[in-house]
Amino acid sequence: MTDENLPRVTREQIVDSLKKIGIHRGDILALHSSLKSLGYVEGGAETVIHAFQEALGFAGALLMPTHTYSFPIWSKPPYDKNESPSLVGNITEVFRRMPNVLRSDHPTHSVAAWGRFAADLTRDALQYPPTGIGSPWHRFHEAGGTILMLGTNQNACTMLHYCEAAADVPYLDVTFTPGVDYEVAHRINERGEVEEYILKQVPGCSRGFHKSEPCLRENGALEDVKIVNSQSQLLDSRKMVKAMKEKLKSDPFFLLCDFPDCGICVRRRNCAV
Repeated sequence: MTDENLPRVTREQIVDSLKKIGIHRGDILALHSSLKSLGYVEGGAETVIHAFQEALGFAGALLMPTHTYSFPIWSKPPYDKNESPSLVGNITEVFRRMPNVLRSDHPTHSVAAWGRFAADLTRDALQYPPTGIGSPWHRFHEAGGTILMLGTNQNACTMLHYCEAAADVPYLDVTFTPGVDYEVAHRINERGEVEEYILKQVPGCSRGFHKSEPCLRENGALEDVKIVNSQSQLLDSRKMVKAMKEKLKSDPFFLLCDFPDCGICVRRRNCAV
């Protein structure tokens, strides 16, 4: 089916759906997104973003991941905050280039934000682990943010990496590179020079994150919703973190994937052996 044959979606329909699921002006919302899940959106990703901005108003905030994974070992170019494309979806790439959107300095797991709290959500990213304590995701959680998985599920939810850090799971320092407790990223600094950045508490595999969904539903943290044609998930970040901290306390390896060929989960599971 070509895009033109998909259900046609307008900005007004998206705004109406957001209001129906309880998104209000002044809310702080993190968006993980699949553009194609909506159907054929007139105006594409820009229309979707404008709909969210209309629903939230500048008194609130819209936060999106704009990850680049700028590790030399993965043959990724140095991170340039203004130029490096987001690798986590078309909506995020369009968003980070829009007026009044700020982007953080983190070379592997940057975020972009718009609205009243954008500066606070994107500041000082290099001082903290990318998704750990002190990170933008920590600040988002402390502010009582809401997460919308637009046409996606928990396997794409960055907040679960923060849950790992908040629960202080035993594998936080196990990295992709065996034998060391850090990875080396690289970025273009304010002088236009390429510099290396030592990264600890590297967010690992997320292919097991979908296992959290029954637990999150049971604890009232996750609600299944529909945004026009898109089957989506809406989460309360505070309830989510509370539920996952309790789950990870009893089962610290719960969020790791079960794929035997995973380059990091196998070693993370074995770290307690």
